[in-house]
Amino acid sequence: MLVLRDLQKKYTKFRLGYLWSLLEPLGMSLVLWLVFSVLLGERALGLSPYLLFLSVAILPWWWFTKCVNASTKIFRRSRGELAFATLPPQIWVMRTVLSSSVEFVFSLPVIVLAVALTQDLPGMYFLFFPIAILLQFLLLYGVGLLVSSLSIVIPDLARVVKIVLRAMFYLSPILYSISNIPQSLHTIAAINPLVGILGLYRIGWWPEEHTSMAALVISLSVAAGLFIAGIYTFHRLKPRLLKEA
Repeated sequence: MLVLRDLQKKYTKFRLGYLWSLLEPLGMSLVLWLVFSVLLGERALGLSPYLLFLSVAILPWWWFTKCVNASTKIFRRSRGELAFATLPPQIWVMRTVLSSSVEFVFSLPVIVLAVALTQDLPGMYFLFFPIAILLQFLLLYGVGLLVSSLSIVIPDLARVVKIVLRAMFYLSPILYSISNIPQSLHTIAAINPLVGILGLYRIGWWPEEHTSMAALVISLSVAAGLFIAGIYTFHRLKPRLLKEA
């Protein structure tokens, strides 16, 4: 009910409502496709068809960045509710992750449209797509717990998060393919948990987008570490959070 209320509150403010879940990522995909494929001639950046290649990664990135940014404001925005709530405070984090997840699902027709335009159907490895969604959901819950609790202790954390997310956009294989990363740097690149997850989203169309098994293990291990760190940090800071609510 809380998630439904959040979505209704958000979309009733806009005349286009739910369509913004499609228009925002679709617009970003089209702009990036225009710049890197049409204007720059693609220059071996990413894989063909480039519009579909971008769309498959832009949507998970959109989900990730919106959820992490929202997590920095959870307890500062909900202090009044939290003081009188009977529900555990981590429900507010789950509520944010679920709301952003529903928006992500609503945006998936963008990929369907890209598939229709490019006529490039996925293969059997598409089965990894829902696994990638589950892994990203768990990652976002852990990061959400971590960021939301630390934001109580570090007032400027929201600004730091924006800088980190901006850097992560270029350090993650969104605009480019994993194959564009030098082989010698694959292990270092895999420290970014999105590297492994985005590879799982894409291998349904481009089997060569998978990282090595070692790099995938590193990427998913970092994601698991962030999940555990989020739970641990949240429970350590929970008394302070409730005190300041």
